[in-house]
Parts: sequence; C-alpha cells; structure tokens
Amino acid sequence: MKQKRLRIILFLIVILMGTVLSFAFSIGSPVLAIGVFLAGGIAIYIFKNRQEGIVEDERIYQISQKASNVTLRIVTLGLAIGGVVLISMKDLYPGYTYLGLFMTYASCWVILLYSLFYIYYNREFGG
Repeated sequence: MKQKRLRIILFLIVILMGTVLSFAFSIGSPVLAIGVFLAGGIAIYIFKNRQEGIVEDERIYQISQKASNVTLRIVTLGLAIGGVVLISMKDLYPGYTYLGLFMTYASCWVILLYSLFYIYYNREFGG
C-alpha cells in the first residue's frame, strides 16, 4: 500500500472513530466508546503494517528526537509556570489552587520520568 492511500484510509478511520465516539458519548455508552477505540486502534495497526516502501534513516530519527525534546521542554515549562501562577493567585481565585498544584506536580513527575529514561538510555547505549 502506498503512502497516499494509507493516509486516506487512516483519515477515514479517524473520522469514523470520531463520529461513533461522539455518538457513544451522547447516548452514554462507555462500552461502545471503548469498543470503537480498540477497534480503530487495531485497524490502524493493521493498515500501518501493510504499508510498503517506508524508508527511515538517521535523519528522520534525529528530527523526531529534536522535535520531541523541544515539545517536552515547552510542555513542562508551561505546566510549571501555569501552576505557579495559579497557586500565587489563590487569594483572588481559590478554586484554581488545586489545579495549580496538579500542574506543578505533573511538571515535576515529567522531569523525574525524563531523568530516569535519560539515565536508562545513557547506560543502554554506552554513554
């Protein structure tokens, strides 16, 4: 299967999943929602395995790695700054204090998880 055809099929699967998921949420059926989510994931997996002619090299991995690293930094920094701002405004908006705490804790956990994976991969690849 060629790249263009795969994109069209994946697009149609995602559109169908979104439609059925919104219907499932509107009628309040979690079983239907979970079933559609799992079926869509399996269909995407099957179609991606049938794709031919994919060439991935070190350049693609390096670009993906840099994009992931920048995204991680921006999200972590955004969570930390947003959390600190919400916590500091606890006198004006006391309802958002717990959201601020959640955001700061989430940023701490992301940094901890990143550090653990960094240590693991550094040892794995002989750094």
